[in-house]
Amino acid sequence: MAGLISPAERDYILKSIDANIRADGRQRQDYREVTLEMGIVSQTSGSARVRIAGGTDILVSVKAEIGPVQVDAETGEGFNKGQVVCNVECAPSASQQFEGRGAEDLNTELTQMMTRFFSQGGPSSSSSSASSNTSAPSGSIASTDNTPTSSTQASTGAGGIDLASLCIIPGQQCWILYIDALVMDYGGNLIDAVFMGTRAALFDTRIPKTEVQDLGDGQFDFEVLDDAEDTDVIKGREDVPICVTLNKV
Repeated sequence: MAGLISPAERDYILKSIDANIRADGRQRQDYREVTLEMGIVSQTSGSARVRIAGGTDILVSVKAEIGPVQVDAETGEGFNKGQVVCNVECAPSASQQFEGRGAEDLNTELTQMMTRFFSQGGPSSSSSSASSNTSAPSGSIASTDNTPTSSTQASTGAGGIDLASLCIIPGQQCWILYIDALVMDYGGNLIDAVFMGTRAALFDTRIPKTEVQDLGDGQFDFEVLDDAEDTDVIKGREDVPICVTLNKV
């Protein structure tokens, strides 16, 4: 099987590491410049755009919609918490690697990763430890240690988001957060950018307040307050994980 890089490329990389300098002038531990914009999509509850020097450009939007709570398969009772639904799409024009099934496979992989952290509470402690790997070629999507971490994942069960605060009527209605990420251009650090954009979009998100009315006999109704100035932020947003991708040579 042919090597991922040529002997000359390998020698160049090793000498650059010894000299603590990259091809673009950065030192080994210097991160590329990041540009972040928030609140750029007016039709959403929150949005953010992340651009990383080198070409990566990602747009993340959050939409808050009301829907039924999830139901316990064993008891049939509804949970007293909201939901997070994630989706990631890579535009075929973002990279030649995204043409054909390349984009479909990566869309599935990134969506599952986001779902694992924001809908299922992240990995167990054993899987969140740092890992190492051999060096990947320049421009490779594969990464070594890209496990987002949050100190409160275990207690919140949604990558830092307080799902209980998204419940409107216990066991019946809740807020559902739809997180959609669009990869418009790719130049490395893709997973990092997705999580940066998601965290920023959640910080930008505002949810309308609701008033619940007790109708008696265990029946409830609610009203969504139509006041753009009187809204709630996402509780636990400061604990939403971020990601830093490292390669070990």
